Amino acid sequence: MPVAEIAMLIGGATKAFNMCRAAVDAGRSLEDMGVYFARFFDARTAIEEAGIHNEKGSKLLRGKSVEAQAMEIMLARKKYDDMEKQLRELCMYTVGSEFHQEMLRERSRIRQERLTRAREQAERNRLVRDGTILAAITGCLVALVTWIVNNMR
Repeated sequence: MPVAEIAMLIGGATKAFNMCRAAVDAGRSLEDMGVYFARFFDARTAIEEAGIHNEKGSKLLRGKSVEAQAMEIMLARKKYDDMEKQLRELCMYTVGSEFHQEMLRERSRIRQERLTRAREQAERNRLVRDGTILAAITGCLVALVTWIVNNMR
């Protein structure tokens, strides 16, 4: 995942976080901020998927080192985790810890399903890519052997 895309995800999460915080500071209910909560948590899922693609994807097609991409993803996770901690405190202050705990359980279940699908998709993409490369190499070798045999006659 390019740097710009990760920065865009963190920017979106930051904007959603700031909107939730400003709305609560202005006296609005946290329940009214569902759209901003969704955007905030969507960014986390996208960052996790970027991590999976970084682990499973082709190094040749990434355009930068694995270490650089890992650092970008880890910095994005750190910033997100800091905002999530503040949002958790805000949520517990306004709607209570029971609501927050239930939301975390549901989020964990949904996230596991999505990450499992992302891993499966990355693995399928890898198999298709590797199969295509293997077929191309095999075709070249067959053509080379055919050419050699025809020229030896």
